[in-house]
Amino acid sequence: MSPLPTVLMNHWARAGARTGVLLATAGLPFLVLAACDAPSSAPVADVASFTESDSAYTIRGLIAQLDIDDERALFGSVTAVVENADGGYVAADGLNQRMVFMDRNLNPVRTVGRHGEGPGEYQLPGVLIRNGDQIAVVDQSHARVTYLTSRGDFVRVHQVGGFLSDATVHPELGLLVVGMEFSDHYLARVAESGQTAFAEVPVRFRDQSAVFQLPIDLVATTPDGLVHVLDGSQLVLASYDGVGRLVGLAYLPEPMRTSLLERDANRIEALGGAARVLGSQLARSLQVLEDGRLFVRITYLDTVGLVLDLNTLRAIPVTKPDDSQWEWIPRTGASFFDGDRLVMEGLKDGPAALVIAETELVAR
Repeated sequence: MSPLPTVLMNHWARAGARTGVLLATAGLPFLVLAACDAPSSAPVADVASFTESDSAYTIRGLIAQLDIDDERALFGSVTAVVENADGGYVAADGLNQRMVFMDRNLNPVRTVGRHGEGPGEYQLPGVLIRNGDQIAVVDQSHARVTYLTSRGDFVRVHQVGGFLSDATVHPELGLLVVGMEFSDHYLARVAESGQTAFAEVPVRFRDQSAVFQLPIDLVATTPDGLVHVLDGSQLVLASYDGVGRLVGLAYLPEPMRTSLLERDANRIEALGGAARVLGSQLARSLQVLEDGRLFVRITYLDTVGLVLDLNTLRAIPVTKPDDSQWEWIPRTGASFFDGDRLVMEGLKDGPAALVIAETELVAR
């Protein structure tokens, strides 16, 4: 799930103007101001926890780079990155409403899409999903999913309707989306006949407040067919089988989880308190690695993400370089990780850029 750019925030701002509720962002990760309860960091006895590993993937030198103002691509913002079927990458440019197809060294091959309402046109392309040989583009403003070939040719579009923040394509269940269709379920299963509830939220994690709150959760499907939801307000991973039965619950590692929730609660308080907050994003994306592990994009101290092993409940941090003089500063934005390299937004002398950094698994 990516930060919601200006166009959607303006939509919420207009809604806030009608209701007298203030909506705003506060940098990265974003905050949406309206009404909800601050997240609780109180532990639940029967929920497992990931343990942070004594090893870490450390970012080393750069392999490739592409400045976001490079005339070959002219990125306005990078809201999502995914690996393509040909081994290259696809990046969503949220500001310019288009997709940039690149080779494995970030050389632009083709740019598709533009602002608009029709097929192959976008308003807020914020999530990209690799679906076999196709790329699914989640337009969070139009609340629809557009399918493209690996070359960027338009295939079809699937209208979802309502709020749409993240999605996954399950090999048997089809499209599953994070939205607001069912308040007691994390997801909705989308079909031509309509939407049905999927992945019931455990009672202990349901929002008991009487005010509206945006679901800021992440979802991914592993090769074994399990569906995993990262609850964005509790930082707990909930896993479901193919019929929607809960098969596992595990908190992100401590003290990271508690520290992030406390910091988030303090930020909410500084912005007017829980009565004015719609939601707050702590984790940015949830990606499935080839071996079935999950990569969570989350920023904490020197950590830019966690690789979650669902079998051992070990969390391996992906950390910034030890050398404080390293010229590139990893940003909190879109990224793609495959164990050997991390495609991400970086910062150098002011301008942001899309870069590929080499990673190495080392003892901490």
